[in-house]
This record gives sequence, structure tokens and C-alpha cells, in this order.
Amino acid sequence: MVRNRLKTGAAHLLYRTGLYKFIGSLNGTKNLPVVIGYHRVVEDFAASLRTSIPSMLVSRQMFERHLDWIGRRYRVVGLEELGARMEAGEQLPPRTAAITFDDGYADFYEQALPVLQRKGFPAAVFVVTGLAGTNRIPDHDRLYLLLTRRIGRRTLPIGQGMWVQGIDQMTPYQATRILIESLPSSAISQVIETLEKEDELPEADLKPFRLLDWDQLQKIKRAGVTIGSHTQSHIVLTNETAMRVTEELAGSRAELEHKLGGTFRHFVYPSGLFTMNAVKQVADAGYKFAYIGCTHRSPEYPLLTLPRTVLWERSSLNSDYAFSGSVLSCQIHHALSIGGTCRQQHSAVN
Repeated sequence: MVRNRLKTGAAHLLYRTGLYKFIGSLNGTKNLPVVIGYHRVVEDFAASLRTSIPSMLVSRQMFERHLDWIGRRYRVVGLEELGARMEAGEQLPPRTAAITFDDGYADFYEQALPVLQRKGFPAAVFVVTGLAGTNRIPDHDRLYLLLTRRIGRRTLPIGQGMWVQGIDQMTPYQATRILIESLPSSAISQVIETLEKEDELPEADLKPFRLLDWDQLQKIKRAGVTIGSHTQSHIVLTNETAMRVTEELAGSRAELEHKLGGTFRHFVYPSGLFTMNAVKQVADAGYKFAYIGCTHRSPEYPLLTLPRTVLWERSSLNSDYAFSGSVLSCQIHHALSIGGTCRQQHSAVN
């Protein structure tokens, strides 16, 4: 509570004085567009919260409130326009923003798209191509569902003789994040397999996490939504071999071209995590623009390390749990993370 009040007070002060822009510029975002990311837009946040990773949810009501606030202050453009102007070296007009969505959940079509169309806002969806149109759901969602059933029972084997110590003291979110961000996908599969031997997930529990099918993707593409890549299976690039990363990057782009037609130049790093080796592989795979989860840009590949802010239901709430434009503004300008503090070393090899 004290931390939230301090954060709220700082946000109000920074917003009223205009210092949020200056502090944001110290993080390397000066003269850059505001790129905002979401995951799932849901009808009932409280109901979805019981089974979903909290930071991946925003209610349709809060989503509309975000868009209304952004729309009054920014010119919202599509990624194709944004990319073309940056590639040409043009200075973007102040207060330029873009709206993006990760993974390609089916609720984009059902919940987010109607709101975007009604308000006249372009958007982009980054697709996990190997899951599109299938009954499979992303590993992070499956893992979280299983951990909500298992947390507190015992430590969890993660394969190859390793154990996650203290996982019984973690929340399902903490455990999911640590596992996803530190283990290769093969080890994650072992964890899931171990958990599913004792807790089989009912089909009804999986349905909310299904992704868009290819027919829906074709429809939203025709409606003007930019489609980008989020790999084939949502691997975290920093945890995988160079060969696996290359396969996922090239395979995802090839699937998009085959199923949807056209050229696909935009990519989002799963979990926002990257190393310089991964950035080079993204470039080699033919992508021209890629979006990261922090503000540590590469001088060599500036367009492949574009900062993005991911928002969720409570990103814009003050300490009284009410919507705050001051808090939202500081969030999207990275003004509450001076120095662009990161939880990873970007120079590390993958």
C-alpha cells in the first residue's frame, strides 16, 4: 500500500510538472513513437482473473478507457505507416502512438476489434503461428493453470535432475514467470507433462486461451489489422539454441506468407526478452522492425529494438484503485523506471 501511494504521488508530480517526458527521454525513448501492447481483452476481468495470468488481462471497459485517453492525446497510426516513416529516416510527429496485441488470442476478434473499429484506431496482432487454428494453447497459460492447482503442495521437478527450490512459497504468477523466462521450451514441456499426470485440465478451462484461426486472421488482415510474428511456439529466444531460434523465426514468417499472403516485417520478442545474438537472428530472418520489453536499444539495430509498453487492467490505477491519467502517462513514457532497469543482460549469448 505504501509503495502504491508513493508511486501514485510520484506519477502525479511528474505529470503535473511535465517531467515524465524528460525522465522518459533519459531512458532512450525521446523522439520515438509510443508503442503500446496488450494480450487479452475480456468481458469480465474478475472472472478471468481466477484462471489467467493477471498481467495479460484487460477488461473491455478499461481497454476503452485507455483508448479514449490515448486518442485525446496521440495520433494513433498503424505499424506499416510507423515502419515506413522510421525506415525512411523521417522525424515522426510528436505524440505518435501505435496499438499492438501479442499472441493472437481469439478474444481480439470478439472483444478488442469491435472497440478499435468503432473508435477508428488501427492495430497490429503478433501471432504464434504454430498454435493458430489449433486446440493447443500457449505454454505459459497451460503452466499457469496447472500451477494454480499445484502451488503449495511440493517442489516441482523440472527435468534433468534439477528442482525449483522454494516454488511452494511462490504465487502461481511468480512461478510461471521464473520457469518461462529461465528454461528452454523442452524443459517447460517436461514440467507441464509432470503436472498433467496428476491434474488433467478440463477442455472448458482451455477454451478462453485459444488463438485466432487462420480464417479470422485473414478477415482481420483484410480489415486493415497489421499481422506480425511472435515465433511459431512462443519460445523465449534467450533460452534456446541458435538453431532453434532460426527455425522459429523463419518458420513463423513462412507460415504467415503461405497462409495469409503478403510480406511480414514486424516481430515481437516473446516475453520482451532478447540478446544481441537474437537481434541479429531476427534481422537475418528478414524482419525489419521488432519490439522489446524495455528501453535498451541496439545502436546497430535500432529498428529491431523498439521499446514497447505492455498494459493490463491495473497499469493505470492509482493507490485508490481508480483510473489515473497521470499513472498511465508515466507508464507509457517509462518515467517510473529511470535508467531502463532490466532483468536480463542483453549482451549475453543465446
